[in-house]
Amino acid sequence: MKFKPDKRTTKVELIRELEALQAIEEEYRLLLDESSDPIFAFYHDGRYRYVNHAFADGVGRKRIDIIGKKIWDIFSKDEADRRFAVVRWVFENGQTKVIEVCVPRPDGDRYYVTTVKPIFNTGSEVHSVICISKDITERKIMEEKLAHMAQHDCLTNLPNRALFSDRLQHAISEASRNRTRLALLFIDLDNFKTVNDTCGHSVGDFLLQRVAQHLRTCVRKSDTVGRIAGDEFVVVLPGIVDDHYALAVAEKIHQSLNQPFDLDGCHFQAISSSIGIAIYPDHGTNEIELLRNADYAMYQAKDSGRNRVTIFQIKQA
Repeated sequence: MKFKPDKRTTKVELIRELEALQAIEEEYRLLLDESSDPIFAFYHDGRYRYVNHAFADGVGRKRIDIIGKKIWDIFSKDEADRRFAVVRWVFENGQTKVIEVCVPRPDGDRYYVTTVKPIFNTGSEVHSVICISKDITERKIMEEKLAHMAQHDCLTNLPNRALFSDRLQHAISEASRNRTRLALLFIDLDNFKTVNDTCGHSVGDFLLQRVAQHLRTCVRKSDTVGRIAGDEFVVVLPGIVDDHYALAVAEKIHQSLNQPFDLDGCHFQAISSSIGIAIYPDHGTNEIELLRNADYAMYQAKDSGRNRVTIFQIKQA
């Protein structure tokens, strides 16, 4: 802040005016330093001209260890390059830009909306750039939770019908492009209604959660397990070599679900499952055909006495 004295200003008045200006500057500096929002400024070469306590705390360092250092001394090269690209743009264009950034921290990532503003000198050139951030971590976490809830079954946390459909379509596209095979397993628990009727819905819900855990342990990380309704589960196995692999995984699931379950004192200690398998491209080349034929194979398993695995057989005319 500049002060231009009037010719009539006395020396004492001038001193008082300067002291008042210094007090105001100190007050503004204190507001910046103690703001809960991270505030920081750069020179052209990426050196930090200023950082407040909130910024220093956010990156887990002391202010003295940041001011005068370059952004590449604070963040990894890739991260620093990405961030400073925005600052460089503001230097070059002299315009304000608003961005969203993520700051990795050992105790969890923090998310900010940052306003990047140019600071001009008397020659109307950008002398430095100041950045003012607003912590939006709680909002981001809530957005992520809502997005997760929209795509996952609330009871088992498995992909729901919508997300599973998207994963299956993607797997079919990959298989078509790479000329590979995939398997779709349709799993239905035998006599699940009896568990609900005998032991109550809370025990039935607990059983479904345990089944979901068993299914996850039977497949690869690249596979997808979903719950699409009641006691109906589906699994997509992309990139399989042959039908024997799909049968082996289905049998592994079948045996896993035949093990005793501790159902909180309910006398139904063991359950069974009927599993139908459809193979791409032999039994369908799109989502609808594969789901229909895997479902048909599952009902063939039930009609044959339940508690078994059946691969789809093309119906004879």
